[in-house]
Amino acid sequence: MNEFKVGLLAIATMIAVVVMSLKVTSNQSGFGQYVTYRTIVKDASGIFPKTPIKVAGINAGRIVTIELQGNTALITFEILKQIQVTKNSKLRIKSVGFLGDKYIEIFVGDSPELLRKYDFIDSEEAAGLENLIKDTSEVLADVKLIVRSMKDSIAPTGEVSPLKKILADVAELVANTKEVTASLKRVTTGNEEKMNAMMDNLQAFSEDLAYQVDKNNGDSAMSDIKEVLANTKKLTGDMQAIVADLKKGKGTLGKMLVEDEIADQVKDTLASVQKIVGKADALRTELSIFTGVNTVSGGDTEASLRIFPSPERFYHLGVVSSELGPDKEKTIVTTTNGVTVTQNTKENDKNTLRFNAQIGRRINDFDFRGGLIETTGGLGIDYRIQPISTKFTMEAFDYKKHLGANVRFAAETQIWNVLYGKATFNDAFRKGRSGTVAGGLRFNDEDLKGLIGFFW
Repeated sequence: MNEFKVGLLAIATMIAVVVMSLKVTSNQSGFGQYVTYRTIVKDASGIFPKTPIKVAGINAGRIVTIELQGNTALITFEILKQIQVTKNSKLRIKSVGFLGDKYIEIFVGDSPELLRKYDFIDSEEAAGLENLIKDTSEVLADVKLIVRSMKDSIAPTGEVSPLKKILADVAELVANTKEVTASLKRVTTGNEEKMNAMMDNLQAFSEDLAYQVDKNNGDSAMSDIKEVLANTKKLTGDMQAIVADLKKGKGTLGKMLVEDEIADQVKDTLASVQKIVGKADALRTELSIFTGVNTVSGGDTEASLRIFPSPERFYHLGVVSSELGPDKEKTIVTTTNGVTVTQNTKENDKNTLRFNAQIGRRINDFDFRGGLIETTGGLGIDYRIQPISTKFTMEAFDYKKHLGANVRFAAETQIWNVLYGKATFNDAFRKGRSGTVAGGLRFNDEDLKGLIGFFW
């Protein structure tokens, strides 16, 4: 009775996950009729099958396949039939944010003629991070030119400093002032009465001026001038210290004045950032979970993760759990009264776990991989039929000297959206043959992002 309840709970959990997965990813391949179109782009980096197609910012389809055609990429995708795609429509590859995931945006034109099935849509190459780096390099070159001009203006090589020229002009102005004073003295001779009256006026002015220049008067102008001069002196000292540090190359601005390599270092740093971002953006994953029944071992569950650092290379990691593990032979030799008896027994572990860790390479529609298959060494080949989302597999592992290798054949196909079915035939060429029928879920990056976002 407890096993029946556990089975019902497992089935209910699987149905709930399937319903939620289909709800989250329904905008990728849900209900509705679709029309297939094609386009050609020069650079398809960052986009993969199931990448969403958007119209007016809303998901309206997805990419079906991406193939190499000459030096360009041929993309086949499908759009909801109710979207009227005209002949002058445009396609552009865009990204979410500065370093976000890429998607395809369709800009529907105003032509009265509609595209037919498998017609081509013109693509426009969008500006990417490479163009931004190029523009940044040009801006840095302009900044470098401006800094060099400032340096030549403040301290030109082999010429008199502009500050020294200003001081020379001030000295010339003082000499001119002396000449004017001598001329005034000659003018005042013989004009004593006028000068006396002027002196009286000057005395009154002097008294008022003496009051203003008395530093002991808190409201005099001298107290204000004294404060201004103190601030000016402090400002002059700070300016002298700043200029001295700039000439010595201290600080960012100082290094820019004396070191021409700063702009080149910034350019190299941006190039390194671009390389790291490109590698992270190219990393793709595929998660699969299957559970079913084996004719010999009972319940059989497998979870696997494929990591694609590049489209042609991948790593396959996984764990397999079954109700009954493989048989283990054990030989017991006993001797009684000089008589030796040999007894062979078989043991079987329950609820065992076996692990997968393989390295693979993708060539066209074939995947070749090798490494640990269910905790034993082995090799595997996968053949994928993309248009119908079907895969055929052959694996050879668990080699035994008197029995040979376990050769296993499997076939899996997409039932609907992220729901898949799988059939397996084990031990094809040795005794103990068995078969497995299983169902499960498979998620790519776009499916996982939608599912995580739904729960988060």
